[in-house]
Amino acid sequence: MQQLKILWVDDEIQHLKPFLLFLQEKDYLVDTASNGADAIEMTRNNSYDLILLDEMMPGMDGLSTLREIKKVKPNLPVIMVTKSEEEGLMENAIAGQIADYLIKPINPNQIIMAIKKIFQSEEIKRNRVGADYAQFSANLNRKLFEAPDWKEWQDLYSQLCRWELTIDEVEDQNLAQTHFLEKLNCNSEFCDYYLENYPKWLQSDDRPDFSFDLISEYVVPEINNDYPVYFIVLDCMRLDQYMVLEPYLQELFDVDLNLYNSILPSATPYSRNSIFSGLLPIDIARNFPKYWVESADSDNSRNRNEHQLLDAHLKDLGQQLEKSKYIKIFSIEEGNYVLRKVENWHNEKLVVLVYNFLDLLAHHRSQNRILQETIPDESALRAFTKHWFLHSTFYETLKLISKQGATAIITTDHGSIKVNRAAKIIGDRNTTTTVRYKQGKNLGLEDKHSYLLKEPEKFGLPQRNIVDNIAFCKEDYFFVYPNAFHQYQKTYSGTFQHGGVSMEEVMLPLAICKPKK
Repeated sequence: MQQLKILWVDDEIQHLKPFLLFLQEKDYLVDTASNGADAIEMTRNNSYDLILLDEMMPGMDGLSTLREIKKVKPNLPVIMVTKSEEEGLMENAIAGQIADYLIKPINPNQIIMAIKKIFQSEEIKRNRVGADYAQFSANLNRKLFEAPDWKEWQDLYSQLCRWELTIDEVEDQNLAQTHFLEKLNCNSEFCDYYLENYPKWLQSDDRPDFSFDLISEYVVPEINNDYPVYFIVLDCMRLDQYMVLEPYLQELFDVDLNLYNSILPSATPYSRNSIFSGLLPIDIARNFPKYWVESADSDNSRNRNEHQLLDAHLKDLGQQLEKSKYIKIFSIEEGNYVLRKVENWHNEKLVVLVYNFLDLLAHHRSQNRILQETIPDESALRAFTKHWFLHSTFYETLKLISKQGATAIITTDHGSIKVNRAAKIIGDRNTTTTVRYKQGKNLGLEDKHSYLLKEPEKFGLPQRNIVDNIAFCKEDYFFVYPNAFHQYQKTYSGTFQHGGVSMEEVMLPLAICKPKK
């Protein structure tokens, strides 16, 4: 580490020679000043790494000197040395952006510790985080060897996401790369586990909660006559994205976080319709054929009847609501409309809000070079999500909901994954254009990192004809056609996609946010 250059400012600097010698022995370069005016001039003419500043000096005192130093070098760290423990004094000093303060009488070790806290705290933190991660990694691999069940998978994925946020804080690229490889390994194991057990779970009560369970298991139990329940779906929100928002939710509510699993495909037309209908897609197609349009590229039209599916589901559950309130928010104007109206909904039993920003962000990023450069990876996606939330009408709406004493249930319909690797597929021109899953006749796969479902009804999916197949990408793969391999690779590599099988797409947050007690 390069020698640190320190300026020590004290009107009794001649009495501090033992301290100066001690610092020099520790390989610090130390200049001195006996008054504020000299200190300011020396700061202007030299490049110091740190200033030790006496608070009680005749003439220009420490606080006045501090203010002038900050005008010259705003980012230069200053340690204030004072005889006073008066709270108001320290508040003034902190407002003046001191890095730390020491109370006289001081000893040499206190000075060294204060310097290390400023210049080596990040390194110390990285070392501690690295040691903790090594232990986590060992436990993780032991768990994988023991073949975790679905509850253990949810716990492992939660831990992986929490580590994402910790690694973001320490900005350790080596640790980030190690974590990336750990996730790759976990996803490989998870995808095989999920696909093997998925059809069994659909026929069993011993299973995780799925999309079709949310209304009956989480929303209806909260409905009563005392306050409204807000069921809020943020389209395409991963667990790690939720986690960057959670501290702000906890300021407004008592939050209970649950995880549930998306049905397959982990795409809006399937997963969100399943949420509101309480049904698998095959049952939606049978019971509500007019709402399930069968054509290769009809996915966008399949979500036009969510409100009708929700009302039918609530009626089947015995909920005697005249009509639920259901609003989709695609734009700032629609968000402002909700913000204006929310105070008038205090007598409603159920209000459903669907925010599409995060899904639109994922889709537009794949087509927009500026967004690609702004959000190059998952860390940037989390940062962008946080920035959007803190400046959104959604956040302001939640503040009003918390004042109503209402309950907000916040979730998503699916997540997304940054796809990096191509999986070859063969299909005809009527095959769906989706990237992470394909539906078509006699699909052919050329890659072990995808899964061909020859009997869609086993996954609760409607079949358009007897030779109809559905294929899913696993891990971070995306489908490409062999005759346009490089074109597809250039278009989709590095984009955020959904519809396939990965931890990020199918293990999803559901937060029950109740009024603070």
